[in-house]
Amino acid sequence: MKNSLHAILLPLAGGLLVSTAHAQATPAAPKHEETIVVTQPAPGDGVDEAKARTALNSMYTALGGERWLHRGDYILHGRTSSFYKNAPTGVGEYVQYHHVLPNGSFEDRIELGKKRDVVQEWTTTEGVEVTYKGRKPVPAKDQADYFRRAKYSLDAIANVWLKQPDLLLIYGGTAVVARREVERVTLIDKDNDSVEVDMERSTHLPLRRIFKFRNDTYKDFDEDLEEYSDFHDIGGIPTPYVTTRYFNGDMVAQRFVESLEWRPVDPALFDAGAPLGKHKN
Repeated sequence: MKNSLHAILLPLAGGLLVSTAHAQATPAAPKHEETIVVTQPAPGDGVDEAKARTALNSMYTALGGERWLHRGDYILHGRTSSFYKNAPTGVGEYVQYHHVLPNGSFEDRIELGKKRDVVQEWTTTEGVEVTYKGRKPVPAKDQADYFRRAKYSLDAIANVWLKQPDLLLIYGGTAVVARREVERVTLIDKDNDSVEVDMERSTHLPLRRIFKFRNDTYKDFDEDLEEYSDFHDIGGIPTPYVTTRYFNGDMVAQRFVESLEWRPVDPALFDAGAPLGKHKN
């Protein structure tokens, strides 16, 4: 079950998708084909930056605007499922403590299983697994995956990407995704890294986030896609109740939230001597 948690868990600040534990798994979407951008088009080459910014602003307004951008600590109880070739391979439960630091960054403590005696701690620079046997780093591949997805999260798009002076925005018009009409925007930074956001046209809420990255082994590109659905209002913030992740077109993980509370998290939970096992929230 650890692998599925590595595959799906990201802080709410990264775009939480939630659902009740009995929610049905979202059917796998058709594989999304996308041309990798290797050169930035010159200004005026059909790029409508104003439309792209308007679409993104509408999305963040729909998510709650300033309240969404400045949401704080939370405690989340949920379940996650892993998949192989779109077939489920396991289910696990977890509790996530999300703590926002004074500088606006965050850390997460994720307690796994019914006994909650296996813990992952994620800081701004590393992931560590804690058990009764001691502490050890989360495997390097899983750390790279976690921080890569954080780089392309909805929060990062709002707080980092859109503040870059040389950012290129491309409005892709409308399309139909999962039987919903969406507006499509692509963002490209100075390093030619790009991320695509699909927003449901009727609600302006995000439906999918897509990016590609180079596979160092095979020298081609892998695609990471997150799909958000079943939004509910939690404390005035529309929150997707299901997050489904696809890798190269195959469903690999899905996260469900059973409960979520916006309230302060005790920083002592992140101390080296913090207790393992069930404890008072």
